[in-house]
Amino acid sequence: MPRIGVARALHTYHHFPLWRTFFEELGFEVVLGRRTDKEIVARGVELAPAELCLPVKVFLGQIEDLYARVDFIFLPRLVCRRLQGDLYFGCPKALGLPDLVRALFPETDRFLELVIDHQLGKDEDGFVSCAGRLEIRNSSARRAFQRACKEEKRASEILKNGALPVDLFEQKPLARQLVRNQEKPRIGVIGHPYLVCDEHISLNLLKVLDELGVVPVVPFVTEEELLSEAGRENALNWFYELEVIAGARKLLQKKEIKGLLLVFSFACGTAPVVNEIIRREVEGNSRLPTLSLFFDEHSGEVGLRTRLESFVDLVQAGARRK
Repeated sequence: MPRIGVARALHTYHHFPLWRTFFEELGFEVVLGRRTDKEIVARGVELAPAELCLPVKVFLGQIEDLYARVDFIFLPRLVCRRLQGDLYFGCPKALGLPDLVRALFPETDRFLELVIDHQLGKDEDGFVSCAGRLEIRNSSARRAFQRACKEEKRASEILKNGALPVDLFEQKPLARQLVRNQEKPRIGVIGHPYLVCDEHISLNLLKVLDELGVVPVVPFVTEEELLSEAGRENALNWFYELEVIAGARKLLQKKEIKGLLLVFSFACGTAPVVNEIIRREVEGNSRLPTLSLFFDEHSGEVGLRTRLESFVDLVQAGARRK
């Protein structure tokens, strides 16, 4: 059975159930990249131009790690999606990744590119075209895509019940059983799932928060909430940043949230804009304590814990006063 490698990085955290089901329905074995570690980061840093963010560097390290173990390497190019009659684009650096990968690695015929561009057609068209490069008939590809969409909906229900995107990497994910300790303050964690949920990149952020005596809350944004955010006047025309902002608004409506962490990677071009929008929303409404955390390959656990300890002390003091 031919093997297709999928990097455990970037938008795999958003779409893995969809991608895995599609290729498995077509008769391929999907091989997910191993967990991020120092070796993968080091190779990604060596391969990538210096100005790229850490998640993109991890993606390149993942590709090299998979390269010798699979028959094909999956390269998604998520250009744009149409919401509420307008186009919302992907990260410019991620859009260029398929071209960068082909420039870095030989045997470019082994790379399998999926293009999602609503300027050219629907998602299904992109998947059918991708399958065509594997000499799969259009009818078979369309059936596989429909089944994959059903799996994606099932995955969304699991996320609604408390699971994290990383949990969906398992064949039979189970929703996390969250301990509802009313005495522990809850801190919202806002950021892309490929950063927040990657334990190596985020330096075990969620675990550290738990050890410090608070409950980290990572929002899941439904399709309806995303459409609502897209319908706002002057909404940002970046698809995944739209999701981050919608998640922040969702948390700010919850009275149990006592603080907010904004988690981004250094060299992310959209982060300053998104951060400013969220901060203005906080200042205009809840006035929650807010801390921005930026990660790169030089970030250290000691520095992170020190900042989090101070922030948690602030949040807990505020919770006691109330």
